[in-house]
Amino acid sequence: MFSYEMPTKLYFGKSCVAEAGDDIKALGSKALLVTGRRSAKQNGSQAAVVSLLESLGIEWVLFDDVEANPSVETVRKGAALGRQEGVDFVVGIGGGSPMDAAKVIALLCTNELDDAALFKGPYKAPLPIVAVPTTSGTGSEVTKISVLTNHSAGTKQSVKSPLLYPKLALADPSFTMDVPEAVTIDTAIDALSHAIEGYMAKASTPVSDVWAEEAMRFLGVHLTNLRGHLPYAVREDLMYASTLAGIVISQAGTTLVHGMGYPLTYYKGLSHGRANGLLLPQYMKLMEESMADKAERVWEILGFSDAEDFGAFMKNLMPDAVELSDEDVANFTAMTMKTNSVKATAYDVTASVVSNIYQAIRR
Repeated sequence: MFSYEMPTKLYFGKSCVAEAGDDIKALGSKALLVTGRRSAKQNGSQAAVVSLLESLGIEWVLFDDVEANPSVETVRKGAALGRQEGVDFVVGIGGGSPMDAAKVIALLCTNELDDAALFKGPYKAPLPIVAVPTTSGTGSEVTKISVLTNHSAGTKQSVKSPLLYPKLALADPSFTMDVPEAVTIDTAIDALSHAIEGYMAKASTPVSDVWAEEAMRFLGVHLTNLRGHLPYAVREDLMYASTLAGIVISQAGTTLVHGMGYPLTYYKGLSHGRANGLLLPQYMKLMEESMADKAERVWEILGFSDAEDFGAFMKNLMPDAVELSDEDVANFTAMTMKTNSVKATAYDVTASVVSNIYQAIRR
């Protein structure tokens, strides 16, 4: 038995924002645009959204204070602006950070939640959410998850509810044409991690596996070609794969890689995708033991012989090691063991397993 839910209406392709007028108009007469400080202004995404809103006679107000790995404090600030302005819906424009922030801002516009309730619920329906991705990694435009930095807990945590699915996702690959090389690599590996983890998750389904294999197929042909200028056709493939991988984790969730990666991002400053990339080869060694058939299928799709071969490739793509003291390893292991990612993983994950992976990636 399994269930499948994907309530987000997706527009995909060049200039797709302009095609969504009827659906946007149905959401209300005033929008809150949620962005980072620069990229949405530079890549044409904000201008495209504003042009559509103004052509429809829809008012808008801008909240552009979203930082990388947005904090609880930031989304509360955005929600305060949304309530003050009486907006009807929220548009998140950017990478995972603005889209995740937009989801929780929409939630906080209709819910009075302290920090504990924010991460646990229950929730009333948020304002309608529109997601406009400008990177190809998180797939947040089609997920029911928002990841926030919770400084009081000292880590990143997820707000998760079917209520957080965007009403609309407007995925135009042309907004990613000028994404820097490092971000292209990090986000592609983030998408790959979503596809692989969802494929290997205990909660995977026959439907999510179809999307996972398709995402890996579109990523695999480009893994060796992520540097330098990428033509539109490649950018389109990467965004398509990222969106599909988002659908995968919206159904099956993530596993140990994400649980272990969050401390590396919070305490060591690694980007989310880079943290995942460092952990993936070690994780796949576990999967070769516990899910040999699926692991073999992953290598077949991606063009690697095994986890060692994949690890050598990732070492060249991301030649990073991270400074981890013995105390860091112990603390990060304890943090990971408290997360749901352990239970979601199709392996008998013990503290020793987690500790060994952290030690394998440290300098």
